[in-house]
Amino acid sequence: MTNAGDRSRPGLMQGAVLGQRFQVDRWADDGGMGVAYLALDLESRKQVIVKVPQLPVTADLDFEARRRVMGRFAREGRYLSDLDHPNIPTVVGQGEYGSVPYLAMTYIRGLKLTRYRQNTAPRPIEFAAIGTSVAEALAACHAGGIIHRDLKPDNLLVGENGVVYVIDFGIAIPSNADATRYTRNFVGTDDYAAPEQFLGGEPVVESDLYSLGCVFYHLLAGRPPFIADGGKTLEKQHLEDLPAPLSQFVGGVDPDLAELSLALLAKNIEDRPGIEDVRAVLRPHLPAAGSPEPSPVSLPDVTIPYRTPDAVRPPEAPARSRATFVRPFRARRRRDFLTEADIAETIRRAMAEHDGATAVRMLTELRGQAIETFGTGNPKLEPIERALNLREPR
Repeated sequence: MTNAGDRSRPGLMQGAVLGQRFQVDRWADDGGMGVAYLALDLESRKQVIVKVPQLPVTADLDFEARRRVMGRFAREGRYLSDLDHPNIPTVVGQGEYGSVPYLAMTYIRGLKLTRYRQNTAPRPIEFAAIGTSVAEALAACHAGGIIHRDLKPDNLLVGENGVVYVIDFGIAIPSNADATRYTRNFVGTDDYAAPEQFLGGEPVVESDLYSLGCVFYHLLAGRPPFIADGGKTLEKQHLEDLPAPLSQFVGGVDPDLAELSLALLAKNIEDRPGIEDVRAVLRPHLPAAGSPEPSPVSLPDVTIPYRTPDAVRPPEAPARSRATFVRPFRARRRRDFLTEADIAETIRRAMAEHDGATAVRMLTELRGQAIETFGTGNPKLEPIERALNLREPR
């Protein structure tokens, strides 16, 4: 793999307007093959992501290196333009700024799956929602003759709207005879790469399924199946070793989900389950349409697209504040009512809580109790809302 330090940013300046439409605001992120900037679409007045290729520092001297990068970037633009799927970002424009090609895509307000897992240990219902979303996106890619080749938690975004998106098609490749046109040696991310990727074989859709197994393992265990530890290289581990049992890292894993994750990590291509098998295993764990939100709810709530699909907000929209509690009236004794001292103490404990999901749960329950006691719109709810805004994932 190429180190990020071997690459240089094209350096889009703040305020630059691309194609008389996209006004650059600030740098957003570096990917394996591109640099992303947050920009304003002057036509729709929505925020978008503008991506430009990330060239090697030797690009001016190495025509072949420049050709490979530009070829991959052009191919990424074609793929994303052809793919129309709710779990894949949409291209809203593309062109050139000077000599630099760019892609403008929908901006997704949310966090990478890596960060999501740091904040939340998904239950089966959330695991199934995430897994199904990614599997559906992969199915669309494979049906369109596209192999992603770099599926990993950092290339999956959990939107504040609850939708999980597959991003960064910078090294995606067609599943045909021209697959190696812009490819040289190994590409991908060692932690999540299939054994055959290390051997230089032709890319196959089953390689994406192995990477999906690595993602599933990470979701369950909080770490990838293999880690470089100064002993065996990651390449050797993927080629020769079995992953450690999930019980070594976490207890109470649903056996069906554990079995699916490990089956996807089969060394032999033909032994891996297919996309339809993945869907079939996950389906019983998905929430039914119209079912209530999980209790406690983890934010972002990845079950929304399956529970209440009509309530899914646009990817660039901020999450709504938590819905007010609606509970039937009940007679209460005086000690059931909150005092301002109770509110202040609960907020203090929530702000000191290390686990973000636990803190959000404490504050959400506090808000419900405060609404019961004081009613909606009471100023006594304001410090609770401020605390929730600070502790909810961005």
